Order: sequence, then structure tokens, then C-alpha cells
Amino acid sequence: MTGSDDHAGPGDLNGDLIISGGGSSLVATDVVFAEMAMLRIVQEDAEGWHDGLARVSALGVGPAPGWRPNDLGACVFGALAAIDDVAERSRTLADALAATAEDYGRLEGGLAAMLRITGSWLGYALGALGPLIALSAATPLAYLALGSLLTSTLSGRTPTVVPPALTDWMSANPQLLTSPLTVALVRTLASSADDAALGRVGVPFPVAALLGDGGAGLLGAASSALGLLVAGRAAGMLRETPVRVTPVGASAGAGTTAGTTAGAVPLTVPTMGQLAVPRRGPAAGGSARTRTTPGQVPVAVPRAALAAPEPPTGFADLADRIPTRGDGGQVRVERYGDAAHPSWVVYLGGTLEWSPTGSTEPWDTTSNVTAVADQRSGSYTAVLQAMQAAGVAPSDPVLSVAHSQGGLLAVELAARGDANVVGVVTFGAPAVPATLPEGMPAIAIEHSDDIIPATGGAPADDDARLYVRRELFADRQVPADETLPAHQMTAYQDTARLVDESEEPRLLAFRKTLAGLVGTKPGEQTVWHAERVG
Repeated sequence: MTGSDDHAGPGDLNGDLIISGGGSSLVATDVVFAEMAMLRIVQEDAEGWHDGLARVSALGVGPAPGWRPNDLGACVFGALAAIDDVAERSRTLADALAATAEDYGRLEGGLAAMLRITGSWLGYALGALGPLIALSAATPLAYLALGSLLTSTLSGRTPTVVPPALTDWMSANPQLLTSPLTVALVRTLASSADDAALGRVGVPFPVAALLGDGGAGLLGAASSALGLLVAGRAAGMLRETPVRVTPVGASAGAGTTAGTTAGAVPLTVPTMGQLAVPRRGPAAGGSARTRTTPGQVPVAVPRAALAAPEPPTGFADLADRIPTRGDGGQVRVERYGDAAHPSWVVYLGGTLEWSPTGSTEPWDTTSNVTAVADQRSGSYTAVLQAMQAAGVAPSDPVLSVAHSQGGLLAVELAARGDANVVGVVTFGAPAVPATLPEGMPAIAIEHSDDIIPATGGAPADDDARLYVRRELFADRQVPADETLPAHQMTAYQDTARLVDESEEPRLLAFRKTLAGLVGTKPGEQTVWHAERVG
């Protein structure tokens, strides 16, 4: 779940976009959905023309058709026959495409169900064997193992979780971690982690199956992560701390309150409904200032002058503005509209620190596991602080846009109701279960050869998010010198441009919603840096 800015390979936009979810059982390429929608439009137009011609015919435009050139009755009769043929042909073709997409969706759903059942049984069996109980932490261990691999690859240090021999083997076979098959395996293991734990404690398999992801959904990735949190904290790891956010950049006119500090204990962290809207600060000028308020740590705040942002017009603009390591901050907040009717776009970056033992970085493994466990993480607390300090009021409409760990936070922000989130767009985020407000547009863009989204397990059956997937390395070689190239933000920026070219109706509708939210005039922006202070 790295926020690295390394390039993921050639910028060519290869691979079809596969669309699924969004409250529909249909699964197909975006081209198929666009063709289906066009055929339905033709069918509706033809049926409308039929109704109009039928009314003209009912007026009695002349005697019975004499089948002579320019005979009005014959022309109306012929037009009715032709328009009926157009309506029938377009309906038949659209129905055929829908049936094909339905069959594809049924096949995919059947395979997913089979994998869930097989994974559940396998996890239960392995858990019952005893020595393989570590599988019960498959989801969070995936974060730790991948984090250790990333750390060792990028820094040259010896990994602390993955054995050196395994690291060397994975480095020599980069395509293994960047493979749709590996992604499916990790997703299955993550979804069956709870079954392994139940098998270990001797719960009968039918009962375990009813409690797990494939049944009532009472157990799953969240319960596995929660178990790891308990164990990790007992060992001095994965401990949450208070966090503080400070502005590191702002456009002219953007108001901020620097040096905000709050605890990370869930019951003491305020929600957006409890946060007061701060006073507007002076325009950014690139200088440093110091603020001290009771109970807060004095902090010098360097402020870089940023340009006023143009309203984003599509997925590519949104992806390009997600913070990365080079931005100096983890949260970017843009405001559009006027003071009386503001709207906001909040961009959240991915993981920056993989150590489970703690550092000053809240976008870390601790926040990853805490978020998957459905607990309030340090990074989530920092997001709330940044939004408060930027001036977001509880009723203001907010679009959250995020990559990787930021995607966990964006979905959590909407599901908890801590802000008036009106839409969510995520790139390469784990698909943890979440109940989003009904009707809220939520689009998850994933690479089917990106292993990180799989660490959250399989999406729930009632997941309302629209999934847009693409195999990044379908027809080109996986780079041997990059770690998890399908997860890099630059790779998702390329895919976002491909999504913008799509004529799929739901993607077109989202772009119209985005335009209505941000308007046409430049806005204001602030970039926020968060750190742990405990």
C-alpha cells in the first residue's frame, strides 16, 4: 500500500476495463456496457417514433394506401414497419449483450463462491492442524510481509518478517507477486483467515461456515486484523498514538489552523459533527510561523505557496492530485464554490512506513491493520484533523479520493458518517466490507494483478461499489527492478486516463456529478502533513 512515485512502466494504456458491481450482477467490458446503453437509446427513440407515427396514422391521413409514389398512407405505413424493425433489432441486440454480461457475471460469481467455499474449508482444515495457525492472521500478515519486502527492497536492510531466502526468490520472480492468480490466492486466504482460527479452537465446520464471510459475515478480515492488533500490542507493536497535522502548502486565500493535536483512542477522537469550523487564516506566503494553544505542542509550520487548483474534470485529474511522498504531506484538501456554499475534494495518499514497531509516520502498518480491524487509526484521526483545520463543516459536501491505505480511510469516512461524503473514488485499495450510504456513487479502480486490494479479502455480496478493473501487465513484461509495479500510483494514473476515455454510462454519470460538485471556477487548496506525537 505504498505511496511511492516510482514509474510503473511504459505509459501505454493496454488492457480492457472490466466493470462489475454497482448494484448489478452484470460483468463486462466498458465497451460492452457503452454499446448496450447506445442500443437501449436507439430502442427507446424508435419506440417513441412508433408512437408518434401511430398517432399520425390514427388521424386518418387519407384513404387506404394506394401504394403509389408519394401516397401519404403508404409512407406512414412503411415508416411504421421500418421503425418497428429498428426497435426490434436494437432490443434484440441489447438483450443479447445483457444476457452475455449476465452469464459472465454468473460465471464469475460462481467461481468466487467456489473459491470462498474451498478457501473456507482449506482454512478450517489448516487451522485444525495446529502448526499452521498463523494463517488465522492472513490479512494483516500480508501487510507485514509485503511491508517487510518493500522495506528490504527499497532500503537494502534485512527483512524482519520475510525470510531472506524467500525475499531473494521473490526478487528473482517478480511476476509471481504481479499475477492475477496470486491476487486470487491472497484474496481467498484473506477471506478464509477466520475459518482457520475457528478450526484451531475446534468449532465444527458447519458452524464456522455460517459465521464466516460465506455465511452471516460475523467473522472475516476485520476479526483477523483485530486479533493481530491484540497480539501485536501485547508484544509492543501496532500501538496507536496521538497525531498532529500541520499545513505544508496552501494556495492564496486558503485558511488553515496549524499544529492540531488529538488522541487516537476511539472514544476520545471527535467526529466532524463535534469539530468547530476554524477561523480563516491569512494567505500563504512561503514563510514559517508558530502557533501554540493549550494542550498542544508548539510547532513551526513552513508554508509553501501553491497555485489555485482548477476544478478536476475526470478520473485522471483526481488521480494526479493524490498526495505522494514527494508532496511532503499525506492529505490534500481542495475547496470549490463560495463561502456560503462550499464543496470539497479530499485526497488521501497511501502507506509511507511499513515498520510495525512504530515511528512518527501515521500512514504506516499500524494504521493499515487498525483500519482493516474497523478501528479508528492514527491516519484516520489525522484526516479528520486536516479537514477540520481546512474549514470543512459537517454539512459541506465532500468527495473523497484516495490510493491504497487512503482508500481504506476514504471508505471509512463515508461509512462512519463523520463527514457529509457524497462520493468516493479509490485506486488500489483493499476491498474491506463497508456499508456506504444508499445511492452514493462509489467507484473502486483496481488492477487485477495488484496484490494489495486482495489483502482486504473478497468484497461482500451487498457491496454497492462499482469496480473498474484492468490487468496492467496483460501483454507486457513485469519490470524486474520494481516492487509491486501494478500498485504504483503512476500506474493508476495511466489507468485513470483510460477510464476517462470510457463511454460506460455509470462512468459518464460520475463525471457529470463531479462537474456539478466542483463547478467551473478555480478553488483553494491546502496540503497537510501528519505525524505521531506519542
